[in-house]
Amino acid sequence: MNNWFLNNVWIKIVSLILAIITWFYVNEELIKEKQMTKQLYKSSVISQIRNPSYDKKPVK
Repeated sequence: MNNWFLNNVWIKIVSLILAIITWFYVNEELIKEKQMTKQLYKSSVISQIRNPSYDKKPVK
């Protein structure tokens, strides 16, 4: 029963380390994406408030 844990220990340790590094990388990318989305949304809303003329129909 103890043999399954001790078999290929180094491969298991390396796999665990790679999984942790990958998790941190993906987590940081998701945080960056959320920040960029918030910034884009804020800038588009602010530009609509400052320049609402593109919504108006042309005057004949």
